[in-house]
Amino acid sequence: MTEKEKLGNHLLKLRRKISSKDYNKEHISQQELADNNIGLTKHLIGTVERGEANPTLDKLIFLAKALNLKTITLFELEINVDKYLKELDKTDNL
Repeated sequence: MTEKEKLGNHLLKLRRKISSKDYNKEHISQQELADNNIGLTKHLIGTVERGEANPTLDKLIFLAKALNLKTITLFELEINVDKYLKELDKTDNL
């Protein structure tokens, strides 16, 4: 298993812990996750989960927010998801 596949498998497990609100399914689908979260597409979620994508930090943060994560750890550095999104929004409005 590649490192990208490890990341994808981990994100898939996290997605499967979220119940669907729109459909009568056990967990949220890629499409429903994308539809309910800015910055995500079903294609992106699928390629990350299959270990085919190299998501940017912005996309990882969007995925984290969609998966109800408060923080993520990269390179042993903890990143606050909500703070990052607020900072991103401020830079986009300049």
